[in-house]
Parts: sequence; structure tokens; C-alpha cells
Amino acid sequence: MKKVVLVWVLLMVAGGFCAGCVYVAFQQIERQGANVPAAMVAQQAAYELSLGESPQNVLPSPTDLSQTITPFVLVYDNNQKLLASSANMEGFSFPPGCLDQIDNSGESRVTWQPQNGLRFATVGIKVKSGYVIGANSLSESENATQSFGNTLLIGYALYALGCAALALLLRLLTKRLKKH
Repeated sequence: MKKVVLVWVLLMVAGGFCAGCVYVAFQQIERQGANVPAAMVAQQAAYELSLGESPQNVLPSPTDLSQTITPFVLVYDNNQKLLASSANMEGFSFPPGCLDQIDNSGESRVTWQPQNGLRFATVGIKVKSGYVIGANSLSESENATQSFGNTLLIGYALYALGCAALALLLRLLTKRLKKH
């Protein structure tokens, strides 16, 4: 019986490791995908700024961060002063360290959580006149990841039951073969 339990434990460890790898891969794909809308609005605003538009004129429609998941844009000058925003920014601002990172590399892609319940994929771009930040809510990405995790957990539980049944069947077959 010890061998059966050992086989079952090894199968569970291997299955758990594989399930964990699949979960991490899915989470990373979802998270990186959330950068796309942020990059799109940031690049569009940067392009319009390069054509001479004012910061206020490059913004998409205004959005209330507590009510909608619409991507938004922040425009900062070279002194890291907020010039324009398509989001209601009362009570919080983009971290200055991320703007410094844009100075060093020309771009920044970070997860920003200005307060509990608000998490954003952000893409920051250096432009001649300052910085453009595009941001996209992570709520849909995180909901999809949570749902996938729940489904994966159910699958792992079924795998555990199947492995246990297989281990017991193997035990019974081994006993029968020893009798004959």
C-alpha cells in the first residue's frame, strides 16, 4: 500500500507543478495583453502631440476611474507636472519613479495601483515635451485569471480523484496477479 500512496503523491506533485505552470503562463498572457489598450492610447496621444496638438486635445473621452474601465491618458511636462488627464485624478498621481524610469529607458510598463480596487496596466512613453501615460484597467484581466484559476482547481481536483482511482485499481490488479 505504501507504493500506491507514493505513486499517488508523486502524480499529485507532478500534476500540481504542471497546473501551476499553466496558471502562471495564463496570468502572464492576460497581464501582458492588458498593456495593448494602454499602449494604443499612449502612442496615439504621443503621435498627436508630435503634430503640435495641445495636451488637452490629445485626450480620449473623460472617464471616472471608479465607474468605468475605459483606458485613459495622462500627459506630464518635462518637470513631471500633470498637464492633462482623461481620468478623474483627484487624490492620487502616477508615481514619479516611473516617470524617472521613462527618462532612463524611453518607455515604462508597470502595474499601477493608486488605491484599493483600482489596478491599471500602464505604458509610459517619453515625448519631446514630457511624458504620455496610457492606462488600462486590470479588472477584466484579473477576473479572467481568477475564473481560469477556479477552473484549473476543479480540473486538478478531478485529476486527484482520477489518480487515486488509478492507484487503487493498480493495487487491486497487483494483488490479483500475485494470487495467480
